[in-house]
Amino acid sequence: MLRMVAVSLLMSGSLLVAAEPKTAQLAAPQDWAGETIALPPGFAPDMKLKGTEHVRFAPGMMKPESDSFFCYAFVFELEPQPALTEAVVKEEFLKYYRGLCKAVLRGKLPDVDPSDFALELQLVKSDTEPAVYTGKLDWVEPFATKKSQKLNLEIQTWARNDRNYIFACVSPQARDAAIWKQLHAIRTDYLKK
Repeated sequence: MLRMVAVSLLMSGSLLVAAEPKTAQLAAPQDWAGETIALPPGFAPDMKLKGTEHVRFAPGMMKPESDSFFCYAFVFELEPQPALTEAVVKEEFLKYYRGLCKAVLRGKLPDVDPSDFALELQLVKSDTEPAVYTGKLDWVEPFATKKSQKLNLEIQTWARNDRNYIFACVSPQARDAAIWKQLHAIRTDYLKK
């Protein structure tokens, strides 16, 4: 099933490499798959963010029965503009998820309207970098179930060395579920760099 993600990204022309280059790894447990894609991705060409996305998928990413279904972590390594305001983050994430759903479903579910997807963001901490947000995305999961799904997001944004960064931990699981410890460990390791 994870190959379906890669095939979808290949078809949209956005896959750069199947394995992380040594210079830009997003470390994760050995059984977590990963990939790197260019931003904006082919499935969301209207995104303003330009750079690279590194993503790591939990072993149960495409298995609806798994407690790590649709759980993953990603980092956007970006050009310095636009500034990562709350409005920009919200707008760009909606473009990303709407485009992903549209590209994967390609008319298979005509009743699904990605413009109906909604993202609630709450700024938790802004006085220091990174800025921290929690969020909830209401969308249709297009790969395995093709059903409505609520994704919990933890997002951090910061700027360093003429680059902008967005790190996101994503899961439909409640924030006290075990998967969040793994997602946080991936984030912590990345933030140490």
